[in-house]
Amino acid sequence: MRFSTIVPFIGAAAALPASQVGGIVDVPTAPQPSAIKILGVNAIGSGCPSGHAYVTVDATGTIFDVAFDEYFVAVGPGSPVSDGRKNCRVSINLQFPEGLSMSIIETRFIGYASLSQGQTGTCRAGYTFSGDNSQEVVFQKNLVAPYEDNYSMLAGVGAQSFSKCGATTAVLNVNSEIRINPITSPRKGIMTVDSFDGSVHLLFTANYRQC
Repeated sequence: MRFSTIVPFIGAAAALPASQVGGIVDVPTAPQPSAIKILGVNAIGSGCPSGHAYVTVDATGTIFDVAFDEYFVAVGPGSPVSDGRKNCRVSINLQFPEGLSMSIIETRFIGYASLSQGQTGTCRAGYTFSGDNSQEVVFQKNLVAPYEDNYSMLAGVGAQSFSKCGATTAVLNVNSEIRINPITSPRKGIMTVDSFDGSVHLLFTANYRQC
């Protein structure tokens, strides 16, 4: 069984500063979208165990999709406590020209929940770059019962990490989880996540950091 959740993400690349020689300003040429590539996407967690996350990257290397068939939680009669919360960390390995920085502009989770009276379903996503000392950027959506419908969580993330001097790769980690509270309940409740997908784009902006 495979459900459907869509999460578009945009990676923004910051331009190097302009240099001035003899009164002439040399403005770097804006990189083309093909300058950034997705080298690989990996998923690990209780919601995406080995063999149950299906990763595809398109021919351009800039659009990816990760589909799940076990990313769902359940509480109520017949459901063990361990089924009340599941998580999945999706790591996206990015390659880009030296001197660029990466940002996440927007993400969207879309899923389904069926919650009984007294239950709350939560979808949470946190964003970090490997090796980045900045704090994880977190967004969360709570669904209060009675609820039986699709749900959507839209977040303008704005998480930014400058690449190290000389580095041309970065790993973006998307740490997600879904859960239903209370974990023990006399009534049935379920919540799903289907897939995580998105594309990488370049934006020529004024943000930069000199090495």
